Amino acid sequence: MSDVLCENCLTDTQAKLEASRCLMCDDPPCVAACPAQVPIKHFIRAIRFDNPRRAINLIREQNVLAGVCGLVCPVDELCVGACAGTELSTPIAIGKLQHYAACTELRCGRSGPAGPADGKKVAIIGAGPSGLAAAAELAKLGHVPTVFEKNPLPGGICTYGVPPHRLPQELVAGEIRYVTSLGVRIETSAPFGANHTIDDLLAGGYGAVYLAAGLQQAVTPGVPGEDLDGVTTWKALLDAFSAFNFGQGDKPVVPANVLIVGGGSVAMDAAGAARRLGATEIDMLCLEAPCEMPAYHDELGEAWKEGVRFHTRSMPLEITGEDGKVTGLKAVRIRWKEPGKFIPANAEKIDGTEYWLPVEMVVFAIGARPAPEFANALPGVKLDGGGRIIVDPETGATSHEGVYAGGDATSAGGTMIVKAVAEGKHAAQTIDAYLRR
Repeated sequence: MSDVLCENCLTDTQAKLEASRCLMCDDPPCVAACPAQVPIKHFIRAIRFDNPRRAINLIREQNVLAGVCGLVCPVDELCVGACAGTELSTPIAIGKLQHYAACTELRCGRSGPAGPADGKKVAIIGAGPSGLAAAAELAKLGHVPTVFEKNPLPGGICTYGVPPHRLPQELVAGEIRYVTSLGVRIETSAPFGANHTIDDLLAGGYGAVYLAAGLQQAVTPGVPGEDLDGVTTWKALLDAFSAFNFGQGDKPVVPANVLIVGGGSVAMDAAGAARRLGATEIDMLCLEAPCEMPAYHDELGEAWKEGVRFHTRSMPLEITGEDGKVTGLKAVRIRWKEPGKFIPANAEKIDGTEYWLPVEMVVFAIGARPAPEFANALPGVKLDGGGRIIVDPETGATSHEGVYAGGDATSAGGTMIVKAVAEGKHAAQTIDAYLRR
């Protein structure tokens, strides 16, 4: 295992010492707070008694992306946050222990046990966290899952969304190797909808389809100047950054002065990517106040450390330019019409508070939506007003028989990787019951 993978990993001694602090609660609040229901108490006990192999087996029963979630899961909002309510003065570093267990497994090069295949094929659209989790569970249950991924590499947001300085790609690749060792087949550079629909898949021998394609298009606010040279989106920037890191493209050109519009996780990742591509001055503008920003605490802390300047409770008005290139952005301060409702429609401009920021590049990081053409490949599947797939929250079933969906492309899907994993695993169990009826 390389130093890149081990950089943030606990040593054996550190892991055992940290595990020894766990109170082994009778009714662990950390488990209740974990969307994937990882048996945290039991895997920590395994590490305490020098059995990391059992630890990772316990974790992967619930979360096939154990190492990824150990690094990028918002543990302060979930398991560690719940642990903070116990008698411990300092909560257990659950994420670090989970990452340690995964790294130990990858160091040994172990593969997973595949279930006996019964020939029932399942098509999975999208090799992101939800699709990979569904595929792994279906393989364990004895089915034959094939994952269709439009990008050259699998992993979805883990590969093309979270920058490598936060999530080493060797770790992602190792977890994907584990998934394929279960009997999962992944076809890359295979965009869904280009030449076939879900009906074509079902007619072609697949017993069921799981849609986990994610959100393919970045959102922009529609302000004047968006067509200027130097205006881009978080998705375009992170995709180009990833391609460069994989040796699949040239280094993206990023000027010295960059402005990120947005206050969520992707805005923080875009800022980190811009810094590593050469930006020396990074500003961030968002509607929310610092305590209202949707990014997680650790992500905000990292942005502060990297010198990002925040302009909060502000709304973009216009991108200014000269000779077709960005020169700056006009913004205005806002107040909320209704307290606690942090959406653009609830923002009220404050007269006389307009200001201008001189920048050479504007990156919109204010969300994503499904690609409009994706709907054409989903005949018989009901969508909501925003183009997301409507599913039964209990089963993941869509309005089309034999078609299920999960992840952030659905009306009920979560944006956290761990929640997408949980949805994929649960949907796989529902699909298994459907195929065996």
